Amino acid sequence: MKTQLHTHIRLMAISIFFVLLTGLSYLFSMNLMHQELDLLNQSHQKLLTATLAIEEAHTQFKIQFQEWKNLLLRGNNPDDYKKYFSSFNYQTDQVQQSLNTAKSSLNDNLLNEIDEVIKQHKELVEIYLQTLSGAKLDNLNDIESVDKSVRGIDRPLDTLFPQLSKKITNKLQEKVIADNELQEKYYNQNTLLISSFVSASIIFIILSFWISNRK
Repeated sequence: MKTQLHTHIRLMAISIFFVLLTGLSYLFSMNLMHQELDLLNQSHQKLLTATLAIEEAHTQFKIQFQEWKNLLLRGNNPDDYKKYFSSFNYQTDQVQQSLNTAKSSLNDNLLNEIDEVIKQHKELVEIYLQTLSGAKLDNLNDIESVDKSVRGIDRPLDTLFPQLSKKITNKLQEKVIADNELQEKYYNQNTLLISSFVSASIIFIILSFWISNRK
């Protein structure tokens, strides 16, 4: 009888241990899962930020091109020239700023592509400025000559923005799918672990009561 009591106490102690272990394992796994979710959300947010920054850069580039047109067509007046030239330079800064925002949000091979867009944009601006230098915007022939010399040179860069944005968006979609699969795997593993501890606890509790009720 005394042996049965000792066995019962031992089994109950083991049962309590497994119950505590189950609780601690649950808390630990939930904490790890929350940390993992935070990291994944940060990663997704960076890719989303990069996508929005590229789209913003593209919008600012279109505005910059329009300011260039305004400069050619309406820059014959000194005040208007100063106004549109200032706007053109402002848009240059806005495009570069948005591209650098996108760049700071990435850490993979897409960085090289953003660097290439940044480089091409700077080179394009230099061509515009060099072409503008020395031109007389109060002379229609000069305006037509300047416009003709740079006509269409913005198109290759203009097509790069949506291409780059699409690549980042596709990367985000792929990452979301992969991360969801990884989360499901972790969830299944944690569920299996917790279920094992719960099952062990139940078994030891049943055994302890069975032994205590034996005559």
